[in-house]
Amino acid sequence: METDTLGLVDAENGLVSRRIFIEPDIYQQELERVFARCWLFLCHETQIPQPGDFFTTYMGEDPVLVVRDMAGQVHAFLNVCRHRGNRLCRAEIGNAATFTCAYHGWTYRNDGRLGGVPYMKEAYHDNLQRERWGLVPVAQLDGYKGLLFATFDPQAPPLLEYLGEMTWYLDAFFDRREGGVEFIGGMHKWIMPCNWKFPAENFGGDGYHVQWSHLSAIRTGSGGDFRINPDPNGVMLSPGNGHCVIGVGPDTISDPPVPEILAYDLPKPLDAARQLADLARLASPRPRQNRGVVLGLHRQGRPAGGQGGDPVGGLESLQPGRHLRAGRHGQLAGLHPDRARRGGPPLCAELRNGPRARALR
Repeated sequence: METDTLGLVDAENGLVSRRIFIEPDIYQQELERVFARCWLFLCHETQIPQPGDFFTTYMGEDPVLVVRDMAGQVHAFLNVCRHRGNRLCRAEIGNAATFTCAYHGWTYRNDGRLGGVPYMKEAYHDNLQRERWGLVPVAQLDGYKGLLFATFDPQAPPLLEYLGEMTWYLDAFFDRREGGVEFIGGMHKWIMPCNWKFPAENFGGDGYHVQWSHLSAIRTGSGGDFRINPDPNGVMLSPGNGHCVIGVGPDTISDPPVPEILAYDLPKPLDAARQLADLARLASPRPRQNRGVVLGLHRQGRPAGGQGGDPVGGLESLQPGRHLRAGRHGQLAGLHPDRARRGGPPLCAELRNGPRARALR
């Protein structure tokens, strides 16, 4: 019997019934309609960089083995032996050419094919078709900027369509430098005895708890001045398809006070300007001079009251690499070529946030 969930969430008035967190029937529906159909994150490709590297995780309640075979191709399989359904690989990470079931000794290659079967002649009279009994693969496996995702639904939309506008925000973190990012070190894991929606909401929409639940960490300065005071320019973003982003205002420093981290983040605006300029070149069907980036421009300097400099009329074209200097909080300081010739003052340009930012054509 299915539970009618339509009346349990009142989005207009911001009310949610506690039933969605406690009723087993609702959870079973979620396993079928959410976890069995959506694209789910597996791992980062740099966690399995070499042939034979593997990583074990879960998709819903199903154990999954992610492995790079000897040819370098990445696969994702149900982490269960096809013989009697025993858990195949019990290690979290490692490197292996084969995986052997601890129950009856069936052995699989790291591309999922069944290799060894003990007592093949005596137990199966040489009649077992090994090609039919390889590991069960996920229905679809795809990646974005090094992030590997999978789904059990062969009819699920392509990964890029599912991610939608969320890709813009992923790019801001995973594609801010040439070569992307690399996963270094191990992992911290917590087992929380609660419904899955509690931690999902906690990370994807609840900034209200931070100053109370994480007070000791905040006092160490581990997050800069982020969360010390309310951020009037912070936002909760919903790009669609259930995705969520917590965004801080441009004047909030959210990085730990570690010189290496601060130095790494400093050139981000200049890199973003270059990438947007590249998009402009790709988008324009014909050559055009002074092609650059659409930016909100302000004269350099910040008057009393903490607001940005007075705006310059209209949008202008800044060319990356010509009199541009990276600043703090997503700003660029520099001279537009026309203003340089006129002897105008330096300009401060703020990169527009969000997927609606546009390159100049």
